[in-house]
Amino acid sequence: MEIREKQIEDILVSSPSLVQKTFGLDEEPRLIGRQIAVPSGRLDMLYTYQKDLFLIELKVATFQKKFIQQVLDYKKDLQKFQVQGKLVGGDIVPFLLMPRTSNNNRNEIESHGVILQEYNPEDILSFFYSERLRPITTFSELKPVDVGIWNIHLVNKFIYELKQTNSIEELRQIVGGSSKTLYNKIRFANELGLLNWTKSGDYISLTRLGEQYVEAKDKYLVDTLSEDQAKLLKDYVMQNPYDSCINLGIASMVECVFTLAKTTYPVPLEQLEQYFATYSGKSLDWQTPRARMYGAKMYSNYAIDLGLLAKNDNSVYLTPEGFKFVIQMQLHKSLKLMNYLNIN
Repeated sequence: MEIREKQIEDILVSSPSLVQKTFGLDEEPRLIGRQIAVPSGRLDMLYTYQKDLFLIELKVATFQKKFIQQVLDYKKDLQKFQVQGKLVGGDIVPFLLMPRTSNNNRNEIESHGVILQEYNPEDILSFFYSERLRPITTFSELKPVDVGIWNIHLVNKFIYELKQTNSIEELRQIVGGSSKTLYNKIRFANELGLLNWTKSGDYISLTRLGEQYVEAKDKYLVDTLSEDQAKLLKDYVMQNPYDSCINLGIASMVECVFTLAKTTYPVPLEQLEQYFATYSGKSLDWQTPRARMYGAKMYSNYAIDLGLLAKNDNSVYLTPEGFKFVIQMQLHKSLKLMNYLNIN
């Protein structure tokens, strides 16, 4: 495994449960400090565990004899700190944390009073992804869905009728059409954050965003998406790209166009169809050219409705709003990721 030590250290320091698992402890240890300056150098990690202090020197390289002396020197430095009252008391247990090594190396290490603790870098990185990163990078599981709605404004009619009733059955009688069609529209509007809805119930209501959406409608052209409505939804998608399949699909579509534009502009529709299916994790679901075409058409339509893209029969263009959207969304996502991971 080719990786820098600091990357493994970052993961361990941010995940006490992983340290507990790696060392086979009964409870999580408590970090005292990392990269602590001592007379002989900088020790990687120092933990308290029950009545002991765990001195942990991390290595990603193959064993070298000098590692043993390095750990022993750190132990002496810490013992002096204890005598001077600069460090809490307790037995100092020195560890050399390394990838798998030979039995001969283990015997040599432990003959000097240092404990060899082996780890697998791949397990550390897999833990980071599954336990630390996945809760926020839900794009790994969240994927665009096809709910049979080709444009956003197609949900307007029933949304505007919610002032009369909150019953789905009564709503269907008012707006007409099949139950399946209304269900798809409700699901779509719910994904956009406009509705409060429980799938098994008959009750439906507008969210605060939904109320703002209704207030922002065009008084004369109720079957269109007004500029104010488009701005509301655009801002919502940008700030909440992982909140729903629809939001993520719209955001992913604009990002795809932005990325492909670095190579060819305007972006050919055929190229976008293939790339969008792969980028959004739908390549196995949309295996046929027809399915990929429908998926790209649907989500590019949504992005066009919000003023983020434009297209003709063969190509897709990024609008000024689309470019600004990508930049703002990437910044927003980065800040959320940094805050969640506590990276500095």
